[in-house]
Amino acid sequence: MKFEDICRENYAKIYNFILAKTGNKEVAEDITQDVFLIAYKKGKKFLKHEKPVAFLYVTARNLISQYFKQSAKFSFQEIEIESGSKDVFEEICKERAYLFDESLYQELVLLELTKSERDLYREYYVDKKPMKVIAKELEMSEPAVRMKYMRIRRKVQNIVAKLKLDDF
Repeated sequence: MKFEDICRENYAKIYNFILAKTGNKEVAEDITQDVFLIAYKKGKKFLKHEKPVAFLYVTARNLISQYFKQSAKFSFQEIEIESGSKDVFEEICKERAYLFDESLYQELVLLELTKSERDLYREYYVDKKPMKVIAKELEMSEPAVRMKYMRIRRKVQNIVAKLKLDDF
C-alpha cells in the first residue's frame, strides 16, 4: 500500500480521534499533521510496519500526551506570570530552548508563514510590541495571544528544520 493511500483512508479518522481527545480543532489539526509528518519521515519503515494504521494511532496518542504535558507546564507557568516577571513568554522560550538566531534567515522563514502569522510575528519580534498591547489590539486574552505565538514559533522551528537553515 502507498503512503498516499494510507493518508487518504486514515486522515479523517486520526483527526477525529485527536479532536475527541483534545476538544480543540486547531490542536487536532496540528497534531494530525505531525502524526502524518512523522509517518512520512519514517518512509519505508512506516510502509513496511506490520500495522501502519496502528502506528498512526499510537503516534497520535503519544503526541496528544505530549500536548497535555506541555499544556500543563504552560498553565503552571501562567501562574508565575502574575508573580511579576516582565517577559515570561521569552523566559519560557529560553527555558525550553526555543530560541535560535532567526535574524540570520528571518525573511526566508517569514515567506513560509501566512500573512496573518507574518504580521503577528513582526509585531512582537521585529517591532517589539508588548504582548499585552497586541492582545488588546486583537481583542483577545493575553494567554490566547501567547498560544498563537507558541504555534507560530513551533511553525518557524519546523520551517527552519525543513529548510535545514540551522546547519550553518
